[in-house]
Amino acid sequence: MSFVACSTCLSIRVYPYMGFMTGQQYQCQDCETISPIVIEFDTEEDFNAFLQERLEHEEE
Repeated sequence: MSFVACSTCLSIRVYPYMGFMTGQQYQCQDCETISPIVIEFDTEEDFNAFLQERLEHEEE
């Protein structure tokens, strides 16, 4: 089961906001960003690996 994460704060509390003629939009329930851009992950393990890699990169 795939899921999406906010491209701003990486929260997984992202819900569809608007669609149809305007294209799909998503709203993050944590940072309240409304955006057509989200990060999609196939599994929770993929999401955790992404977060770990990001943390390691920020520490450098």
